[in-house]
Amino acid sequence: MNESNNRPNRAGRPPQKRRPAQPEGTPQKQPGRKKKKSGSVWQSVLKVIAGILCVCVIFGSVVAVMLSMYVVRATANDDQLLNLDNIKMSYSTIIYANDPATGAPVEYARLVGTEHRVWVDLGDMPAYLPNAFIAIEDKTFWDHNGVNLKRTVAATMNIVLSKLTGGAIRLFDTEQGASTIDQQLIKNITGDNEHDAMRKVREIFRAIALENKYSKEIILEAYLNTVAFVGNTGGVAGCASNLFNKEVKDLTLAESACIAAITNNPTKYNPRTNPENNKKRQELILANMLDQKMISQEEHDAAVAEQLTFVDRTAGASDEVRSQNSYFTDQVIEEVIADLVEQKGMTRNEASTYLYNGGLRIYATVDTTLQSAMEQVMLNEPGNLFPDREHTYVVNKETGETATENVQGCMVTVGYDGSLLGIVGGLGPKTTDRGLNRASQAYRQTGSTMKPIGAYCLGIDYNYINYSYPLMDGMFKQIADDKNPGQMRDWPRNYSSTYSDQEMTVSRALAKSINTVAVRAGFLVGEPTMFDFMSNTLGISTLVSPNDVDLGPLVLGSMTHGVYPMEMANAYSMFGNGGEITPVHSYTTVEEVQSGDIVLDNTTLTTTRAISKDSAMIMNKLLSEVMRGEGTAAAIGGPKAGGMESVGKTGTTSDDKDHWFIGLTPYYCTATWMGYDHSDELAWKNYGKHPPTLAWKQVMELAQEGKEFKAFPTSDNVEALTYCKDSGGLATGACPNTATGYYKKDAGGSSKPGPCTLHPG
Repeated sequence: MNESNNRPNRAGRPPQKRRPAQPEGTPQKQPGRKKKKSGSVWQSVLKVIAGILCVCVIFGSVVAVMLSMYVVRATANDDQLLNLDNIKMSYSTIIYANDPATGAPVEYARLVGTEHRVWVDLGDMPAYLPNAFIAIEDKTFWDHNGVNLKRTVAATMNIVLSKLTGGAIRLFDTEQGASTIDQQLIKNITGDNEHDAMRKVREIFRAIALENKYSKEIILEAYLNTVAFVGNTGGVAGCASNLFNKEVKDLTLAESACIAAITNNPTKYNPRTNPENNKKRQELILANMLDQKMISQEEHDAAVAEQLTFVDRTAGASDEVRSQNSYFTDQVIEEVIADLVEQKGMTRNEASTYLYNGGLRIYATVDTTLQSAMEQVMLNEPGNLFPDREHTYVVNKETGETATENVQGCMVTVGYDGSLLGIVGGLGPKTTDRGLNRASQAYRQTGSTMKPIGAYCLGIDYNYINYSYPLMDGMFKQIADDKNPGQMRDWPRNYSSTYSDQEMTVSRALAKSINTVAVRAGFLVGEPTMFDFMSNTLGISTLVSPNDVDLGPLVLGSMTHGVYPMEMANAYSMFGNGGEITPVHSYTTVEEVQSGDIVLDNTTLTTTRAISKDSAMIMNKLLSEVMRGEGTAAAIGGPKAGGMESVGKTGTTSDDKDHWFIGLTPYYCTATWMGYDHSDELAWKNYGKHPPTLAWKQVMELAQEGKEFKAFPTSDNVEALTYCKDSGGLATGACPNTATGYYKKDAGGSSKPGPCTLHPG
């Protein structure tokens, strides 16, 4: 017997007895077995399938939970990130000026930072512009819920097969990718362009959420304003300006299709560098628009045939670099940055970045007609007003290094409400942006232009002097002679280096710019009073106490530093504005286009009464003497345009380094300066008539041409009386030389003279 038959099987069961052999041909029976029914087989199969499904459901649930947790974490900040009401992207800032013809705001300058981008409402776009994008990028845009499932699956299969076959097989061939306009917008806003497997998942969930929150129109508008183009240009408005120098509303169908063609590959379809590629895709877009019944056959054919003209960004380029900004634009930039630092607590870097990329709308005070006139005159082309006089100056005293420079100049005009109306910071072509603006950034010694804003106006206002008040034209005191150590000299000197040693009326002394009379008027007012008035009321920022609390600086302009021309113009504005002065400013408001918030506001600046209306009118009349008779600007006279009155004051420093003219008309108050940047003597006299005064006259004639007649403010409390030019007293019948003077009625003090004592009637 085989021992193996006695061993236990693996189940531990005893061995089975062998059954007796059956006769041949006898059917074999299987005792204890029954034939299974077919239903039980299917039940088993179903159980297996159910088990698999249960596993799949469990696995799918786990994956779904994990995916949900991932999506929740990945999109945690989407409420802020995908807020289409306040998209935090780089938008170009636009400076607006008022149209001289209509008064409506029009674009004056555009500031481009990291990206050239301007927001445009969908309603302000021609219909074929958004349709061009829809036709080529997302033809089912109006129907899907943010995701095109068919295109997503097709694109996914293409990617998988392409990788498996090395790019040999693609099942789907389409000019549109998987991303909808919603998904492209999300990528533009978030910058989420990572090449990880979950990016599309994030994008899909975000697109669906976007559709649930915003209308199709809002989504489309946001997309068209954020889509990237060539270089640093973003949004359709920036592209329209860059390519065609047009507003979006003025684009043609052909131009719109050209712009839409770029987004697929801005380098490949750049119409400047790859015009053939762009044209081919443009025609594809037009064909799609025709197929989708967005345009007619006639519109299609006309657009295909249209020859596009692109702005030549190299036009006018030469060896000489020219600035893109006007001096006025530069001034607005500097002022807004300074105000953001002061009022909003920003650093200068933060303020500059915000200015260039914050999508601001700055409403400037510029008078474009005046600004153009100033630029034209101050360009100083050959044969114009300012002399071409080169000068050598020492750069380094130790090495003896020298350099040369030519005569320079500047001009600045303010309105009587403090608004900056025009500014030119140098002679000749402007070659750099945000370079030296002499009108607002370079202080200069003022010479005789200082006399009216301190000594004379306060003397009139405090009733120490009047229009024809007599003061001695002679030495006021002796001071140490700097050029001759140990010796004394008479002070002050007149420009003629002579004294009449007789009394001279204020009106004649101001017209002839006599220093001695002005110093005596200032002495009556007092140095501390003049210093406080100029610093705190007129806003002259360069006076330095205690060095400048003296008659020389405050009356004759020999200050420690000097004064900015823009501050001088604003100070003089009180004489044309009834005695009131408002801080000078280059803009009214700065608004943030996305939020609609007013960021900076100059509309509520405080206007200060500097002197009385009576005193302002009298000073205005005194300054008119400069333009006629013995006045220092009489040979030039005022501008003829409009036939309006003009007044002003010349100024020359005693060392002949600075020449000024500050002129007023009922519309404008303008300061003009001429000299060398390194403040050297203008050691030549053969330049003809006074260039600053001539320049002002030319500008005023250009700017005031066609303007409505206007007069300076007057006061009912000022009366015109005849005075004796010899004594300054009220004229009698015996006075041989008389003139008309202006005096306050019953103001007391020396506001009005008594009868002439030289010629009693």
